[in-house]
Amino acid sequence: MLDQLLAGLPTLLENEALIAAALFAGTMIVVALWLPGVLLPLAASSGALLDVWSATAAVAFGALAGSMIIFATTRRFATGRVPRATEIFLTRFEARFKSHGAWFVLALRLIGTPHFLVSAASALMPIKASSFALATLAGLIPAILLAATAGSAIG
Repeated sequence: MLDQLLAGLPTLLENEALIAAALFAGTMIVVALWLPGVLLPLAASSGALLDVWSATAAVAFGALAGSMIIFATTRRFATGRVPRATEIFLTRFEARFKSHGAWFVLALRLIGTPHFLVSAASALMPIKASSFALATLAGLIPAILLAATAGSAIG
């Protein structure tokens, strides 16, 4: 049984769609689990395994899915349970975040603010999930594309 599985392994590793799906799922899981510092190494590894555009898409959409999981769970379970000191701090930004929240998310993603922090903090602010998703994707793609391109030089 194990011999058959090992014999079919090279065929599985040649299937780019399967590799992209695995990278998507893996990225989504590690981002949703709040593991810091894994996104760019995943993007570089994916660039070594796939073409640059497929690698960028798999990792970017996996990161988006993981970010949306963090966003949704934080919004669902943490709203109303934030400590008073944090609530006072967040209140100062609410008005600005209501009108310019997507720009804040985009800027924080572009400068490399820890992923889970941006996702969780945004969930506590008055921003639509769709605006958060678009800003997240736009903010992550440049770094992921650069890392996937660097990884493609290895592969």
